[in-house]
Amino acid sequence: MKILFVCTGNTCRSPMAEVLCVALHPGWEARSRGVAAYEGVGASALAVRAANEHGCDLTAHQAANVQERDMEWADIAVGLTMAHSALLRTLFREYSHKVREMPGGDVPDPIYGTLDDYRICAKLLKEDIEKL
Repeated sequence: MKILFVCTGNTCRSPMAEVLCVALHPGWEARSRGVAAYEGVGASALAVRAANEHGCDLTAHQAANVQERDMEWADIAVGLTMAHSALLRTLFREYSHKVREMPGGDVPDPIYGTLDDYRICAKLLKEDIEKL
């Protein structure tokens, strides 16, 4: 299974989802992208810490915007909010059949939050990824 996780800036939610998915589902492949990412920016320091608490490493992550080649690669593309999923369906109509929402609904953005906000986000992501 190849899963693409998409959020806004590709520095918090989708990178955590990517590494958690690979940890939870050995043999699956995962990527993360943003719809408004600053290319090459690393994961936020708190996302790195929250992921690390789950045994996952985000230190080498570099933000990237979603491209058609990502949609082509993926078996499914998961928007971290319904708005992300709707945008993916609009931007990549040919691949709209691959777009899904997270099982638990929108994942709140922890950007500018505390480490506890990131921990809550990671917990929600893990619970949803277990249901994929």
